[in-house]
Amino acid sequence: MFKVHSFLQRCDAIKKIPIFNSVDWFRLQAIARSGDVIRYKKGDAVSKRGNPPDYVFFVISGRLISYNLDSDGKKDDVEFIHRGMFFGIISALTGEVHSQNFETINDAVIFRISVTKFRRLLKRSPELSLKFSKSLSQRIRNKVTKTSLVSRSTIISVFSPVAGSGGSTYAFNLALSFYQETGEKVIWISIQSRRPPDHPFSSDIDEIRPKWNNPAEDLIALSDDLENIGKRVVHSDVGLDILNVSFDPAGEQSQNIVQNMSDFVGSFLDDYRYIIVDLPSELDDVVMKTFSQSDIIHLVMARKREALEESRSTLDHIESYLKNTFNEDRVRVIIGGAHSHRNLTEEAVRSLLDYNVLAFLPHLQRKDLAMEIDSPSLRFWAINTSSDYWAMITRISRQISGISVGLVLGGGAAFGLAHIGVIRVLEEENIPIDIIAGSSMGALIGGLWAAGYNADELEKMAYEFRIRSNLFKLIDLVFPLSGLISGKAVMSWLKSKLHDRTFRDIKIPLKVVAYDLIHRQDIVIDSGSLVEAIRKSISIPGVFQPIVGNDQLIIDGGVMNPLPTNVLISSDVKKIIAVNVLQSPNDVIRGYQKTQAELDKCLAEPFLKDPWYFLDIRFRFWLNRVFFPNISDIIVRTLEASECVIAEQSARNADIVIHPDLSGLNWYELYQAEALIKRGEEAARNQIDRIKSIMLSKK
Repeated sequence: MFKVHSFLQRCDAIKKIPIFNSVDWFRLQAIARSGDVIRYKKGDAVSKRGNPPDYVFFVISGRLISYNLDSDGKKDDVEFIHRGMFFGIISALTGEVHSQNFETINDAVIFRISVTKFRRLLKRSPELSLKFSKSLSQRIRNKVTKTSLVSRSTIISVFSPVAGSGGSTYAFNLALSFYQETGEKVIWISIQSRRPPDHPFSSDIDEIRPKWNNPAEDLIALSDDLENIGKRVVHSDVGLDILNVSFDPAGEQSQNIVQNMSDFVGSFLDDYRYIIVDLPSELDDVVMKTFSQSDIIHLVMARKREALEESRSTLDHIESYLKNTFNEDRVRVIIGGAHSHRNLTEEAVRSLLDYNVLAFLPHLQRKDLAMEIDSPSLRFWAINTSSDYWAMITRISRQISGISVGLVLGGGAAFGLAHIGVIRVLEEENIPIDIIAGSSMGALIGGLWAAGYNADELEKMAYEFRIRSNLFKLIDLVFPLSGLISGKAVMSWLKSKLHDRTFRDIKIPLKVVAYDLIHRQDIVIDSGSLVEAIRKSISIPGVFQPIVGNDQLIIDGGVMNPLPTNVLISSDVKKIIAVNVLQSPNDVIRGYQKTQAELDKCLAEPFLKDPWYFLDIRFRFWLNRVFFPNISDIIVRTLEASECVIAEQSARNADIVIHPDLSGLNWYELYQAEALIKRGEEAARNQIDRIKSIMLSKK
């Protein structure tokens, strides 16, 4: 924190405050003499809750957050304060202590007036007193109606430690995705160094990088004329606002650029919800200063050993610079998709970096490019929205903007085949799913879908068991100490579909839920072998042997969490579609009545009409009386009765609940795949308008 000493500088700064912009020159000088203009660093506490009423504060540039702390120490009652706003006036007028904490989000320039001088100013300036009165009245109305005049802007810096890693392509498409997914105002700022990069990597298809048709604006000149910076911004045909600037890092005024970077970046805060800053590949003071003002930093790295080794050094430098504000949530690593080589596995990449990787971007191929767009200011390739690259970019933007859509697939043994019908509708209607959580059969279907199988392929797998004898492929009976089936046959079937895939190999993030009987708690699995995770989640008590090891006794996740909406809530997913395939009591009664009516009709058929049919029906009826109810059936139906209640409670956390009518079907009837899938599809189609409505909502 330091003061701006020049009186003329102070007057010039105060003129930028809207509530003072109409006062005459003499009054402006009087106001300037009444207070101080102070620069605060990012993260500085300007005022704390409980402080005496000492100053009234006016924000000239930068951002602040006002908040209280709840009983758990988390920020509550949060508001964002931008350029031109003021705070502390209520305490100044009432004499009460400050009711909130005020902290800078970016470097900020603030004009402050002592309470005594502020009161004197109001007495001498009735017109100012009236202005403040109107402003406070509006603020109170907003509080009552819970209307926020200011939403938080998000500054995202994108930096590639090595040129040619795909950073500019990523930054531009991330900005485009923010605009398309949120409908908010977005600007992409390309900052280029006039010094050519050292040892750049060449990309397989370098022409996909956005290229400017016009020369770049001079960053120094713009920094000295921030009031007119909006005139330099280009409104592109694709909805984004764009700005191209450059600077000479070896120039005489390079230090001035560093000092002005916080004001330069901050000048966009009032006008844009998302500010994407595409930085040059030299880790100089300009880049570091931009990092310090950014809410999120994305480091785009090439998938090459030498590039990753250099990137590791870059991470160390950034951590040293940012100090206590450095963390993995703020500084994220993206492995670029500009190169086709795959000589390094994902595990090797993580090992070299010793850092968590947010995303491995798929390699961009020519088939992923939709068309080249040549606008007056920019030439770029539009990426096909059906490509894996665009899907990954979209998922990242949706996660950051808080509009991620999660799919919860509940347990229910054979009933879970209905999930395939739901998935088919989501695919046909192009409903994006950013994350999946599944219990039991929901984990199995969700795992296969996340691994890349589409609905048609899942249906084909399910149809393997329409022939009842094929069910024996899944059954390996053991002496029933802890379960009738060991689960090895199921593991073998899963491995034939998923092979050695891990959670890092899947296309959609997945959370698999199991339950530990010893510690009586859910286990949420999102790493390691997919096959092993699914096997744990489908360990139906009394049917499958539980998984024992590491002081755990693991059973079916659906026993205590049959519809794990809570897992997605804890992952900060804002929109949840839940598929509950468990039968309600009414479903069970309706199914029993339907089955009984069909049986009575069959038994009423006379012998002479069809002797073989007459004997077949009675033989099946006799078998059913002999073997049902059996112990496994009793256990599963008992579990389903309690799971139904739990699932209905969990469903309240979802925005959309899809509940197929599966009456007349049984938990073990995998051979009824066609009927189960069809009913899931029907239920999803009945909800598709509501799903689309939720998707269109930006909250």
